[in-house]
Amino acid sequence: MAGIWHRHRVAACAATALVLIGCTPMQPLSLPPITLTVAGIPHQVSPGTTFGALIRDLGLRARAGRLLSITGGVLDPRSDPGVILVNGAPEARLTPLLYGDEVIVVDGTDTTEGTKRLATVLHGRHPAVPQRTLATYPLKQIDTVGRVSGEVLTTEFRPIGAATVPGQVALTFDDGPWPVQTRQVLKILRHFHAKATFFMIGNLVERYPRIVQDVVRAGMPIGDHSWSHPLDPPFAKLQPKRLAAEVLDAAAVLQRAGVDPYLFRPPGGNYDQEVLQEARQAGMRTVTWDVDPSDYLDATRRRELATYVLRHVHPGSIVLMHDGGGDQSATIGALPLIIRGIRKMGLKLVAIPRDA
Repeated sequence: MAGIWHRHRVAACAATALVLIGCTPMQPLSLPPITLTVAGIPHQVSPGTTFGALIRDLGLRARAGRLLSITGGVLDPRSDPGVILVNGAPEARLTPLLYGDEVIVVDGTDTTEGTKRLATVLHGRHPAVPQRTLATYPLKQIDTVGRVSGEVLTTEFRPIGAATVPGQVALTFDDGPWPVQTRQVLKILRHFHAKATFFMIGNLVERYPRIVQDVVRAGMPIGDHSWSHPLDPPFAKLQPKRLAAEVLDAAAVLQRAGVDPYLFRPPGGNYDQEVLQEARQAGMRTVTWDVDPSDYLDATRRRELATYVLRHVHPGSIVLMHDGGGDQSATIGALPLIIRGIRKMGLKLVAIPRDA
């Protein structure tokens, strides 16, 4: 009997064991992390991590691209907001991430507004810009402006009719004020009751204010000829900030001297649209010349200089000469001959007017 009972117990225990095994809860399986790349760098996340959770946990953010005006101002700071992509495509924030996914951050791109051209026919007659002679024209003003901001990028003036040429000539003197020589030129002009226009360098205006006042008292217009007369690199090749400083600093020192500089002459006559625009924004018209006797050369002689001017001058001419920048004794010696010769042609000597 005992053997039979033992066998039944073993069997019962075995059955009980089977029951217990079958009733014991199973432990959850531990799944390995998911490997993916974020901005090209391998990264591991827990299974079930969503796209939105990854963005939050890693602080991912696309930099917004801006819409800029033609002068560099910000018109819209979030014109192109940028995106965060999964495998090169947008995904919902609740999308679970999978093994091998590639998450990339694409920043927005800065863009500059487009432009448009506005044309306006000006009333009356005006000098060309840049002004090379005293001739005046009916002009069309063409502004290139930002499509969104309306800011002016460039302004061009185009003749739309025949020129009116006056029986006048403008003598101009550059690179002053200069000790002795500027006053010698003034003395000759006063003697002949002749007008001329002086284009002065800003740092010399600051250095010789009394000479500037002599020119002002003589009733001669004074124009802006830059602050330091840079020639290398050429004026139009200067960096924008330097270009602006050359124009504006000289204008400011002239204004402090009581001068209204409505004319600008770039050093060496070197200009482009940026130079013309910089001067125009400062309230000045750019003026060059059509007669250049090269009086700044050392070998220049007064009679040769006078002969050159009188052979090339014609109604409406603007003549380039110098009262500064070095020894201008030939110019001073030639000036009476030039004045007499121009008047013998029946032409009147005038200063360059503010406008026609």
